[in-house]
Amino acid sequence: MRNKSKPARFFRTAMAAAFFALAAVIFGAYVRLSEAELGCPNGPACAGKPLTPSAVQAAVNAQQKSPRAWKDMVTRYIAGALGLMLMRLAVLGWQLRRRAGQQVLIPLITLVLVFSLTAVSVFTLDLQSKPLVMMIQFLGSLLVLTLLWWIVLREQRLFRSVAGTPLVRALRRRALAALFFGLLALTLGAWSNVNYAGPACPDFPTCQGEYWPTVDFADGLLRWNDEGLTFDRTELDLPGAAAIHLAHRAAALIALLYLGWLSLHVLRVGIQESVCRYGLLLLVMLSFATALGIIEAVSGLSLLAAVGHSAAAAFLLLTLVTLYHVLRAPRASGK
Repeated sequence: MRNKSKPARFFRTAMAAAFFALAAVIFGAYVRLSEAELGCPNGPACAGKPLTPSAVQAAVNAQQKSPRAWKDMVTRYIAGALGLMLMRLAVLGWQLRRRAGQQVLIPLITLVLVFSLTAVSVFTLDLQSKPLVMMIQFLGSLLVLTLLWWIVLREQRLFRSVAGTPLVRALRRRALAALFFGLLALTLGAWSNVNYAGPACPDFPTCQGEYWPTVDFADGLLRWNDEGLTFDRTELDLPGAAAIHLAHRAAALIALLYLGWLSLHVLRVGIQESVCRYGLLLLVMLSFATALGIIEAVSGLSLLAAVGHSAAAAFLLLTLVTLYHVLRAPRASGK
């Protein structure tokens, strides 16, 4: 029989909200990638030719086939369901505020964050296709997902925190570093997507037939500093777009090496602390994200592979958050 107590309802609501937040992240990736036609409307890997964001934008505008209305409607339904669940979660958290270890602040912060993102969408309605606005929405939805997963982790009993031994404390610091590298690669990947930078490097592992083509990192990564929300991807030239995509590849390689080492390290030393299974989980998720990223590149920026890569990256982030949660010291009773 299903438990109908308020703590159980709080946990189930948090789980449902996390699911819808994950759906928002994945569907948002699908909308961005499909609206861009992956930047390759003329065939696999843009027929092997590097394209500037302005050329991609022109081709997409000329060949746009699928109406956007249904995508906007689905996005609103997901956001509306998530908002309702967050309001319920905040109310349940407040009702249980006197229970030991109950969470009140994080659900409220998450609720405010979601409504803030909604307000940003309303006030930037005419700028929805601008890269900076899309990045704000992406990073905000990613933060919402992470916060909700953190609530779930603190309420569930499967992934238990382990004692704070010297080994665990050392692993905790390394897990934080892994989170940083993972977020860096994920953020640069999103910046590449919203700028249609993928077609600038239509080959793999090289880019434009070279391992280090002509690039302009200042144009690709810093130009928006001076232009703000009016920054337009079509203003980037080929070296700027290539710089964005190469930065993502470099960050992904660093993340692959560090997270791969960490997963094997946890597998090797974690037996005595019963955390080796998390090393295996990290290794599996890292393998999926890496494999789908490579498949996306060699398959000519396939939409299915690209969305799968984005979903795998989100699951990898949740795995890193889970690993850090497990390596935190257990909560003391009554706190």
